[in-house]
Amino acid sequence: MRIEISEKVQILNGILCEIDSIYQSLLAAKSVSDSEFVVMISILSIGEGCLQKDIAANSHMSKKTINSTIKKFEKEGYIKLKAGKYPNMHIHLTKKGLDYVQNSILPIIEVENDVLNNMSEDAFAILVGGYTKYIKNFKNRVETFIKEQFR
Repeated sequence: MRIEISEKVQILNGILCEIDSIYQSLLAAKSVSDSEFVVMISILSIGEGCLQKDIAANSHMSKKTINSTIKKFEKEGYIKLKAGKYPNMHIHLTKKGLDYVQNSILPIIEVENDVLNNMSEDAFAILVGGYTKYIKNFKNRVETFIKEQFR
């Protein structure tokens, strides 16, 4: 059996796979997993004292993955959880966590910044505009598809 896949789908999937492969190489160079990178970036973006639910809202990762990454970071001494209003535990970076950010996370961000800073504003606007439109349309179509599955 042969399935017809449009050229546009093949091109986009190829681009997304290549981006993912490049990211994996970049993360591997610093011995950082996807979830570790996303959770740490979320903590940095949201700020000290954030909650796991804040990271979930910011990162689009599953709560289970976030929780296991937070537990790993706590065990390794990168973060400290401080009790807030029950049942919330606020996340704070330790000295060891700040060193980890400095040595492993920020260099990855610097690579991304360099790439994006070397794009013209027009090229960046086209890139973001295209992705934004694609995500909106894809999300709407997936929601319709899911609804149709339960009819």
